[in-house]
Amino acid sequence: MERYAGALEEVADGARQQERHYQLLSALQSLVKELPSSFQQRLSYTTLSDLALALLDGTVFEIVQGLLEIQHLTEKSLYNQRLRLQNEHRGARGQRDEVPPPRGRRLPAALGICANRLLPECWEKVPKINKIKGAETETAPFW
Repeated sequence: MERYAGALEEVADGARQQERHYQLLSALQSLVKELPSSFQQRLSYTTLSDLALALLDGTVFEIVQGLLEIQHLTEKSLYNQRLRLQNEHRGARGQRDEVPPPRGRRLPAALGICANRLLPECWEKVPKINKIKGAETETAPFW
């Protein structure tokens, strides 16, 4: 008896699946009617039927859901990275702007900051060069 009940359920499931297939197929056909005739000719009945069958299978939706999750995680990661970089740049800019150089010395001071970051070995030699030239004050190098 259980064997017959299982067979009846399979028949009912098959009928529901076939009905759903026809619903999807008719929906696809109505969408195709809205396309230009050059595209309508390329989409045959069998192509639409195969597409409807693919939509009946949950695999397509699972793949799309997985891709959406990956996209959300990537966007969240990139957003957090952007915030972190903005905060780092604000902090660096804040440290640099705390003590503005005197009005006439902005360019040499800016060059000194660049030299300090990019050429540390040269920056160590600046006091020696200033002593040789007889400079009384230690200023940022002007190169």
